Amino acid sequence: MVLPASKGWLLLVERLSPYAAGMNSRSNGALPSIRERILETALDEFYTCGFHGATMRNIAKAAGCSAANVYNHFENKSELLVEILRRASDEQFTATRNALRKTGDDPAERWRAAVAAHSLYIARNPRACLVANSELRYLGEIDRKRVVGSRDAQEQLFVDIAEEAVAQGIFSVRRVSQAVTAVLTMCAGIPLWFREDGPLTAEEVADDFALYALNLVGYSAG
Repeated sequence: MVLPASKGWLLLVERLSPYAAGMNSRSNGALPSIRERILETALDEFYTCGFHGATMRNIAKAAGCSAANVYNHFENKSELLVEILRRASDEQFTATRNALRKTGDDPAERWRAAVAAHSLYIARNPRACLVANSELRYLGEIDRKRVVGSRDAQEQLFVDIAEEAVAQGIFSVRRVSQAVTAVLTMCAGIPLWFREDGPLTAEEVADDFALYALNLVGYSAG
């Protein structure tokens, strides 16, 4: 059995939207800075062409500036990719932590809140999340370390919640780390099929995935 879906829960997820909007909706009516335009066009370039296919010249052209101007802000493609991935990871982690601040001490509710916030960010930022999952491997060791710290911290947050739930007899799962990996991998697949103009909203997807994640760890309401 899983916790029933409720309008209240969807409202909680919706209140996370300022954090979950992320790199795909930074406009507040003002024109973005040249640095932000470069980052946005670089994200498009990495999403469309991949890391090796992307060029600083094409990024500059799409951003409406010279290649020299791009190099004034970013030394190379790797630095651009690091900034995009680091920012997306930090924003997603912030969204998850803010969801948990609005949740009580019950591990099942905290698990559900964390998965919903994590999934909502992915649904609302599909390009950044797909690029993060596909292009991270092309970074060197030092650059990778600049990105994965926040990602590892997020994973540990899920592990801590699940372990507490197991200790209280709320979850029934033998391998917590493996279960967390399964849940995060499931969420990472959202951009492969979710569309903004599809039958489900991002909030509905987030709520559904939170329920799936409860089932995966053997949650029972009693």
